[in-house]
Amino acid sequence: MPTLQTLINQSSTNLDVVAPIKARACDALNLVLRNRSRGQGDDSRVMRRGAERC
Repeated sequence: MPTLQTLINQSSTNLDVVAPIKARACDALNLVLRNRSRGQGDDSRVMRRGAERC
């Protein structure tokens, strides 16, 4: 069974492998950050100023 290093050396360039993975990771990160900032105003657990506290 070939090692990972052998497979990497046989590929044309590492960029052909890394570029799509990096692009998908960046897209996923941007979606998470976008959704997190959107939801903060509505679902925040921190009480608003002036809210009643028991």
